[in-house]
Amino acid sequence: MHHFGDSRFELIRHDVVEPILLEVDQIYHLACPASPVHYKYNPIKTIKTNVRGTLNMLGLAKRIAARFFITSTSEVYGDPLEHPQKETYWGYVNPIGVRSCYDEGKQTAETLTMDYHRRAGVMVLLGS
Repeated sequence: MHHFGDSRFELIRHDVVEPILLEVDQIYHLACPASPVHYKYNPIKTIKTNVRGTLNMLGLAKRIAARFFITSTSEVYGDPLEHPQKETYWGYVNPIGVRSCYDEGKQTAETLTMDYHRRAGVMVLLGS
């Protein structure tokens, strides 16, 4: 990460499930246990991180007018019926499967991000 040498950059380690008050220009929301070992061990924490964590970070971005970047994953498509997936492909996700805490959580995080952009004017960028 080339930002580490920049005095204007600060890496903050924080559980995004808990609200935080900061004054920043940009928020990089990278939080979520992505390993099947982790999300199978604690599926509730996984979906809380995706949903509540994203809400907390978007709320902060809205309050302080910060730009918001969130990482997503091809897992939002679930077990896709086509390979590779185009951006117009909406996916095939099992909403009650073992991995759904991750897949559905990431989908919800993307939805929240775009809703905050459309309704609250938050500047957002989705990445995977």
